[in-house]
This record gives sequence, structure tokens and C-alpha cells, in this order.
Amino acid sequence: MKTLVLGYDHVGNDKRVVRTVNAFRKLGPVYYQSSSKSDFRSCEKVWSYVIDKVKMQGLSGLQKRRNFDKHILELVSDLDYDFVYFHGFPHSMPLKVFRCAKERGKKIFYDLHEIIPVQFLPEQYSFLNPILWQILKAQLSLVAGVIGVSGDAMKMIFDKTEISKPLLIVPNYANDSFSLFDSHIKREEIAIVGGSSRKTLINSDLLRELKKDFRLISIGAKCDIADECLPFMDYDLMMRRIASVQFTLLSYQNRLDEQYANEIYSLPNRFYDSLAAGTPILLAKRFVTMRKIIERTHTGLVLDLLLEPDECLPMIRKALNSYDNLLENLRIHHDEFVWNTSKENEFVNFITTVLDN
Repeated sequence: MKTLVLGYDHVGNDKRVVRTVNAFRKLGPVYYQSSSKSDFRSCEKVWSYVIDKVKMQGLSGLQKRRNFDKHILELVSDLDYDFVYFHGFPHSMPLKVFRCAKERGKKIFYDLHEIIPVQFLPEQYSFLNPILWQILKAQLSLVAGVIGVSGDAMKMIFDKTEISKPLLIVPNYANDSFSLFDSHIKREEIAIVGGSSRKTLINSDLLRELKKDFRLISIGAKCDIADECLPFMDYDLMMRRIASVQFTLLSYQNRLDEQYANEIYSLPNRFYDSLAAGTPILLAKRFVTMRKIIERTHTGLVLDLLLEPDECLPMIRKALNSYDNLLENLRIHHDEFVWNTSKENEFVNFITTVLDN
């Protein structure tokens, strides 16, 4: 069985995309398109196609995008494959590429990394969102199966489009490459992840009080409220650094709307990376889906970080007094937070079951 995996504009070694390529290698050869070189270029059973929209010909971004999508369409129309797996959608021809695969009798799988109609356009163009919902509805009508990051996000999508398809939820699990629980001494630090300083939401008085007890660091992004901004580092080094802090902080907002669905229903990479590294999370309560996991597993604190220090500081200090309980809960639930063989097998079984039906 041959697979076409379209990473679209994801880099060649994107964690989520690479997992699908590795999984499909179990079924047979894989054609893999990405926007940059990957470790698969010399790998058995994988034929790599690097198509980068930045390097496309064209005087404008729109022209480059159109030419980029034409190359994607050529892969879909010309290659010999049994099914195609989309990690994005061709922006300038969102239905044409899907219909091309469908007309060739190929089954289509759609990996929705986010809620596309609310994420795709800047906030000032949100009046066009109804058009994007109609496009997504048309796309879903053509696919055989859907893979989503968040159950809450997918419920919203299916409810809004009034379309239901075979569904598998595959969050952005951490890599299960090493154990970090007992090899690191926890420093009196908090790592800010998931947003930049201007997007991090925290009461200024609470921030000043936290800085009396903790150093604040950020990893891979400039952050004005951090005491130290660490550069981007490879995955294993990043995980070891996260494992060395007492807490990570997830409290950000990229849109004016506090109920912005693409955030409140999100399950970002750093959420699972922190939990897998054995580090509890200080989570803003606005995040609906992450909050459910933290409250069920007792692996962090759900806080209203916009409140005055008197509300949050006692909860944080109480958690420090029972910190071993948080670490034990992280150990107990560790397998829930990482990508492993059983999850890969479940993913492959989902794909083959849909293909057989």
C-alpha cells in the first residue's frame, strides 16, 4: 500500500507530521511532501519531495502561494498512491486538490491541527469566517476520515458543519525518548511556554510576587517578563530544561476574544512536553480542554492568573508543600502524555479500518 503524506508548509521534521510518515511506513512506501529537508531523505520506503512556498516564483505572496499549490496539485494528480493524508489544505485551491484525489478514486484523510475557519484569517477579517466554514464543510464531505488534536475542537467542527466522519483524536503528545523524573534537581524557576511576553496574561502584582520566589525563564522566544530568555534548542535539550524547573506557565491570548476557540480548545505541544518531562503546569483557567486534563490527573494548578496575588499565591505555595504528590501523579499518568507504540498502532488501525470500509 502506498501513501501520499502532504505536510504542506510544515517543516520536514515537524513532530506531528513525522509520526504519520513513520506509521505509514509500516503499510508500505510513502511519498512525503514537506517545506524543508527531513531525515527521511535517505530513508528506506520514503520518497521525499521538498516544496517550499518561500522559494516559489512570483512577485507577490499570493503568486508564490498559487504556484506552491500548483505543485501540491501535481503530486496529488500524478503520483501512484492508495490514499492521501493532508496536514494542511492548499490555500489558493482548497477544494480543487481534494476533488482531484477523490476523482482518482483515492481515499482522503484530513489531519486538522487547528480549527481552520477561526484560525486562518486575522481577526479583522473574521467577517469572512462563514465562507471558510462552507469550504471546510465541502472538504469534509470529500474525506474518508478525520484526525483531530482536541475532542472539544472536533465537536465544534462537526456541530458547525453538520457533517460527521470517522474520527480519531491524536493530541500533540511528547516524544517518549527518555525518563526525566529522577535525573533532575528542580530549580526555583517557572518556564513560560506557549506565548510571547505581550501575549502572556498575568496580573502584574501577582507577577511581582512570583518573581520574589521564582526565576522566570522562556525558551525559544523573547519574553519581556522573563528573567532569562533561552534560545531555541533541540528537542531533547528543551525537554531536559523543562524538566529542571518547578512549574511551567501556560497563560496566553492571541486574539481579543477570550473565548477564541482555537485557544480554549487547544492542546499545544508544550502542554504535553511539560507533563511528559515531569513538570507540573500553572494553567490559566480559560483553557477548557487543557483544564479538563489537569483537573482529572492532578498534575498542575488551574488558576485565574488575572486575580490579585492573595487569590493565587496561597494555592501555589500549598502546591509546593505537597509537590511530591504532583510529581507522583505525573509518574502515574506519564503514558497518557507521550507518543508510543500502542498509540501508533491505534493510529494505523484507525486508518486501515476506514480504508477497508
